[in-house]
Amino acid sequence: AKAAWLFNGTDFWTYDDPQTICYKTAYIRHNRLRGVMFWELSGDTADGQLISAIDKGLSHPGKGKANGHCK
Repeated sequence: AKAAWLFNGTDFWTYDDPQTICYKTAYIRHNRLRGVMFWELSGDTADGQLISAIDKGLSHPGKGKANGHCK
């Protein structure tokens, strides 16, 4: 699994960024799943980077292989 995370010696955080969303949407397409779910978008940027990454990832079904187009 690929995930973004931070650890400061005491606290551990996981989160999604456009890169992790790319991998997740590639997995969804590769495994022919029927959609994506997210809990809430209050952590998205003002210009909608996370929702845009979901849209981009699910709108390009021709990319075939999981993770093949993620940086």
